[in-house]
Amino acid sequence: MFGEGELMRRFTIVAVVCVAAATALVTACDSGAGTANGAPTSSDRGTASQSTSDAAEPSPVDCAETREWATKDTRADPMSTDELYRVRAGRHDCYDRLVLDVDGPAEVGFLVGYVPEVTTDGAGKPVPVDGDAALQVIVRAPAQGYGSGGHQPGRKLGEIGDYLCSPDQLTGWSSLRAVRFAGSFEGQSTLAVGVREKLPFRAFTQLDETDQVRKLVVDIAHDQP
Repeated sequence: MFGEGELMRRFTIVAVVCVAAATALVTACDSGAGTANGAPTSSDRGTASQSTSDAAEPSPVDCAETREWATKDTRADPMSTDELYRVRAGRHDCYDRLVLDVDGPAEVGFLVGYVPEVTTDGAGKPVPVDGDAALQVIVRAPAQGYGSGGHQPGRKLGEIGDYLCSPDQLTGWSSLRAVRFAGSFEGQSTLAVGVREKLPFRAFTQLDETDQVRKLVVDIAHDQP
């Protein structure tokens, strides 16, 4: 049997050990070390799942802007001698965007509209594209290598039929399916744009004042109005 003094001493030691162990456990949980390799334990995953379920649902995207767009042709008349030298595509919440960069600040005209089939400038040969609708994009400027602007001499925007945005690059996109070069003739250039279906669009130009580059922007809505 232990005397009263000995029992109190042993009780104090056990209490100190328990407090130390509890403190170590809390520190490990705060640092995220649920297991030896840092992966979350089942209790950690349960807590995270609960937090996710309690979070507010994201607000739906408001695409009111695209409901004002239409499928009819849109055009502007100015001709430019600056060269079309780059074509890019991007995705937004409510539409897919095509940007045509013309190497100069001058206003540039365009004609954008749906056609049964896009054909090459001059020869009139078909340039088929993926998708259930073909959008013809004509920019009233020569393409790089087809004009006299001299942007990057010796280089061309592309040969007739070349993909400027291939179907593989646009896999999973909502509206765009493909973009092909349909040629440059008599100072204007044509693109064949494959679209999922005949969707509303808008077209406009804007000036990049820093680089003094004129951009033709074509936005194609993800859905019907």
